[in-house]
Amino acid sequence: MKRRRILTTLLLAGTAATATLAVAPAAQAAPNNGNCRGARAFCFWYNSNQSGSVAGWDLLTGFRGFEDLAYAGAFQGPGNGQGVAVKNNAASATYQFPGNCYGYVRVYYNSGWSGPWDDVPACGNANLVKTKNNNASFLVIG
Repeated sequence: MKRRRILTTLLLAGTAATATLAVAPAAQAAPNNGNCRGARAFCFWYNSNQSGSVAGWDLLTGFRGFEDLAYAGAFQGPGNGQGVAVKNNAASATYQFPGNCYGYVRVYYNSGWSGPWDDVPACGNANLVKTKNNNASFLVIG
């Protein structure tokens, strides 16, 4: 009977730990630094052609994207759009990866990395087309 109680306790503790891990993010989001100057950075711009206010993240921390841009905060840099929420308000993006122009960042129309998307190449810029002002998540690919 004592062995059964110990096994039950261990099973419940394991289930609780698994449930906690299931809702915890894989990596903490790097803070939105309001610029696009990191050694490896991804940035949304409020306007097309990388203009207006910017929201930027340093990707060197292991941060791989937002499943829901509602948690991304607001555009921080000076210019048109400063203080406006990032989600559903970006018109262009930049993916800086100096010295290693490999991979891309995929910007999705829906939260949860789904729906139509636009790709932003490493060491490049892109005006968002399918997700312009309807961007809800992004994920670094490569």
